[in-house]
Amino acid sequence: MNPDPLQWFDERFQNSSSIGYRILSRLHHSQSPFQTVEIYQTADFGNLLVLDGCIMLTEAHEFVYHELLVHIPLLSHLKPQTILVVGGGDGGTVREILLHDTVTHVDMVEIDEEVVKVSRRYLPTLAGKLDDPRVHLKYQDAVEFVKGLDNVYDVILVDSTDPVGIGEGLFTRAFYHDVLRALRPGGLVAVQSESPFGVKGEVSAIFKKMKSIFPLVRLYWGPIPCYPHGTWSFVFCSKESREPKIARPEAAARIEAQAKYYNREMHQAAFVLPNFMRKLADRES
Repeated sequence: MNPDPLQWFDERFQNSSSIGYRILSRLHHSQSPFQTVEIYQTADFGNLLVLDGCIMLTEAHEFVYHELLVHIPLLSHLKPQTILVVGGGDGGTVREILLHDTVTHVDMVEIDEEVVKVSRRYLPTLAGKLDDPRVHLKYQDAVEFVKGLDNVYDVILVDSTDPVGIGEGLFTRAFYHDVLRALRPGGLVAVQSESPFGVKGEVSAIFKKMKSIFPLVRLYWGPIPCYPHGTWSFVFCSKESREPKIARPEAAARIEAQAKYYNREMHQAAFVLPNFMRKLADRES
């Protein structure tokens, strides 16, 4: 642990920009079979999770990402009961899912058990719901997990790292063909799809890949302060061409009352794309 209050943690992005936080100490450092896992105590934004040198979240700002990833697809579904989370070892996605009283079963497939262990200790406001009896933790490769599944899940959420290293297989057509088959009728998918400013090519590639597999695909976005360029994108996919519109108004009002970011107006506004993002999504007006 380093008590120097002037120490900074910086993540360099594509050798062209960086994002940094003033830290008070490094609380944890370990090497799993898959990646380096670190927790830093920041001066102003709570604890900071870093995997292989890349910022995953700060306690102060994580709610935006998790609420956008979870509530838009779940509230667009008529009755989401069975949910698959791919990745999500910090627990924030599961925490938001369990706010939906229709949910009866959640499978979280995380390849790296170390991330879960560290998050339980240092990020309890995120990982605190992982012991809920509805949640079933599976420490394995999600690419292999979904193979052969048929008609199992109402909603699948891909809360993955970037499409490199251990996350690379989660961005292939083969994986998403398996995801489509694993969905029940009316099933929905949401995927984190990278920065529209930092990696435009990745956003476009992910969107077009999904569009070649799912009947309906929509790009949406929001501000994520701790990610490169402060903006992040997501892809919403439907097995049966269901638009991302609120299907359960009473549930949406209840979620809105508890949420820090999500509200019913934001649900629709997240899909309003600036012109450059329309081009990334191949949605020219």
